Amino acid sequence: MNFKDELMNLLKEELEVLKALKELTYDKTDVIVENQIEKLQEIIKKEEELINKMAIKEEERLNLLYNWGINKNTPLSQVVEKLPEGKEELMDLGEDLFNLLEEIKVRNDLNGQLIEENLQWLDFNINLLTNATTPATYDKGKKGQEVKNKLFDRKV
Repeated sequence: MNFKDELMNLLKEELEVLKALKELTYDKTDVIVENQIEKLQEIIKKEEELINKMAIKEEERLNLLYNWGINKNTPLSQVVEKLPEGKEELMDLGEDLFNLLEEIKVRNDLNGQLIEENLQWLDFNINLLTNATTPATYDKGKKGQEVKNKLFDRKV
């Protein structure tokens, strides 16, 4: 198998992993919105597995470059330029990989914002509840009597 074919196969495998990862990021958004913690934990485990798989594929790609005497920091576009044939197919594949990575990044940023908003909401509610049960420092009540603060004080 020649360099182009090996590189093509590895990039296609990476593309498949990224597609699965992208799908999980969209599932994660739904789970965060619906506040389903158990499902979120399951998705995170699946993400970790895919990220590990991607790291292995990336290591294989770097080894391929090394074995063919190409610097690992060489951009794909420069590698493709040096190939005598199959440039368009590799460039399209590289573009697909780049676009998928961008989509995943944007979705992960959104998920991060949603999680941050959920944490702020939880913090607000905790503060609200803890302030509602804290005794007042100054009160008109009699000395020695404990005043109870209630979250809702209704008078009929």
